[in-house]
Amino acid sequence: MYLTNHSISNLISKINYGVQKRLRFLIIEKDYNTLKLLRILYINGVIRSYRILDNKKVSIYFKYFSCNKVFKLSTISIPGNRTYWNVNKLMKNYNKNNFSGFYIISTQRGLFTSDKCILEEHISGEILLKIEV
Repeated sequence: MYLTNHSISNLISKINYGVQKRLRFLIIEKDYNTLKLLRILYINGVIRSYRILDNKKVSIYFKYFSCNKVFKLSTISIPGNRTYWNVNKLMKNYNKNNFSGFYIISTQRGLFTSDKCILEEHISGEILLKIEV
């Protein structure tokens, strides 16, 4: 299940803009892929919460610590240059430079974090996002 990077890139740019401007919440358009990504971000403690407003809108509530942002999102794979890593390369890059965060990976089974891909599923795929906490 490979997701379109265009919609993910738009979502990431909106989230980064909202965090940079220190907004308490941000309202975005609802999409199936957006909800899956927001669920992963919420479970891993990157955002405070999210709420579905109606059939077309979702609000994201950001998390701050001492008026500083808690996370940094960056896009790894872009439509012109897709990035695929196997499990060995994922482990190598995950342990590099004391990285305190995780990757979001699009696999054939859906969206997973790098922790789950390495420890539980032993699968690889397209590296979509890098989240530094």
